[in-house]
Amino acid sequence: WSFTPYAGATVASSRDMVEGISGAGSVAVTFSDGSQLAAAVTATIDGLSFDDTHDIPVLAGFDVGYFISDDLEIFSGLHFVTASGSSTKAIDITAAFNFVQGGVTTAIGATDTVNALFDDYNSWAIKAGVTKYFPMADFTPYVGGYAGFKHVNDMKVKLTFVTANVAGKIKFYDSTNTGFFGFHTGFNKHLVFADGTSPITVGIRARLDYTPELKGDDSDAGLVTGGSATNDPGDGVDFGLTGQLSIPF
Repeated sequence: WSFTPYAGATVASSRDMVEGISGAGSVAVTFSDGSQLAAAVTATIDGLSFDDTHDIPVLAGFDVGYFISDDLEIFSGLHFVTASGSSTKAIDITAAFNFVQGGVTTAIGATDTVNALFDDYNSWAIKAGVTKYFPMADFTPYVGGYAGFKHVNDMKVKLTFVTANVAGKIKFYDSTNTGFFGFHTGFNKHLVFADGTSPITVGIRARLDYTPELKGDDSDAGLVTGGSATNDPGDGVDFGLTGQLSIPF
């Protein structure tokens, strides 16, 4: 048996968070936070990737493995991913209208822009898989694959009208429960102690995870004509790098 804790970061992601649309319009609507668009709104919504909306995700977890032979291990594990939201320009207003928040009406000009700030991204996953090792004199390379279940917390988005300096917060993504799969590769090296024993290994792992589309929440976005398409940007692939420590027992 082995216990392998690891930690690192997701250094690249193909995931998109906002699907761009042009000419969004609607009659007056009231969002879940009480803010109101007092008239039809016309705007261009930018397409935004995960790298636009969030900082680099940090991931950590552990695996528990069982060697069914000297070079083949089956395992299961749990891991967590978190990333702070990052404010970025998301909308260009192209027609003037009024925005109401807390009973205060603010005129929004046709040249205003809107910054979007998502809630932090937080997810956890359980998985099971298999790893094949290729022992060498100094290092042990390996490859493996896994599949499992992933939960991603819901995320609202705060929209700030930059020139007018007013903001509202709307629902955008519901909590997502989905399957996922991935592959990993890397190498381990035994730590040799003073007595000549080497029960512990350290290593570096690269991982590639695929996750289906997040679950859009249209209770706010769907109130604006065309808005329900903005939270349907599709699936994504994440590439991560971690360091790990493996302890047999």
